[in-house]
Amino acid sequence: MGLFDNFLEVFLKLTDPTPGFSPERCLLERYSVGGCSACADACPHDAVRLESYTVEIEETACTGCGLCVGVCPGTALEFPFGPVQEALTKGRGQLKCSRAEGGGEEVLCLGRLTPGLLAEAGSRLGPLTLARGRCETCRIGGPGVPEHLERMIAEARRYYPPLEVRVTTEALPGPRLARRELFTGWLGMAKRVAAEALPEPPPELLPAEGEALPAELRLRRLAAERAPEVRWPGIAVNEGCTLCPVCENVCPTAAIHRVHEEDEVVLTLELERCTGCNACLESCPPQVIEARDYGKDDLRASPLELYRGSSAF
Repeated sequence: MGLFDNFLEVFLKLTDPTPGFSPERCLLERYSVGGCSACADACPHDAVRLESYTVEIEETACTGCGLCVGVCPGTALEFPFGPVQEALTKGRGQLKCSRAEGGGEEVLCLGRLTPGLLAEAGSRLGPLTLARGRCETCRIGGPGVPEHLERMIAEARRYYPPLEVRVTTEALPGPRLARRELFTGWLGMAKRVAAEALPEPPPELLPAEGEALPAELRLRRLAAERAPEVRWPGIAVNEGCTLCPVCENVCPTAAIHRVHEEDEVVLTLELERCTGCNACLESCPPQVIEARDYGKDDLRASPLELYRGSSAF
């Protein structure tokens, strides 16, 4: 690897920090039965540590490939989506990784593409073309990226079934930028990333609890609104439910709620918040919860009533 390539890798690393972590959406932090190791299992560089019921990322080992973000069932790990959406828009649905040949818009690694990003871009831009480099020798994402990308595409089709994606190793059309132009572009990207990496606003300026969807779920919802039909993951609650608070407590995205109505307790589901993580299924004491898919009419009717009755809790 030459000096310029080494500089490129270091620069991309500096302008693509490790993913942000929202502990309240982590299954480990919520003490879900069975826990979760999806992020650590997906990381090709052993940069993720699961200790003391939380997630820690070693910045020196993380390459910013994004594989952990796409597999996180609670959307607890996330990168700013703005730069990727901007690249997809500028490229009119064509995007390449930083190691792929040819011209056009690029992202550090195609592992950065989540189901929400893919579904929303496909619903807005039409067929997508994604060009990858030689993943088997890449030090950013590694050989697992193509399979991971196929999983993300399959998941994206839940929210936008007409999604068309072509993954290729061929060079995308368009002029390849000169080094000076590349450097200028990287500086602009660094400014955008730095702006997005500013500290969170104080609590009093944040939306009230229950108002704001995580960015990934907002993208999925946008795509679903443009789709003729969807297969949104959700749950059903069968007879035998004790209306205890366990499912509500372990849900990483606040999709499940117990509402008191006079002498009854009603269990409801905000469908647009459900990721199909199965934390409630695994943790339910009487094991009366099952997974099921919901359609677009159900999504519009959300919140859905799951169960109603009296409760000793």
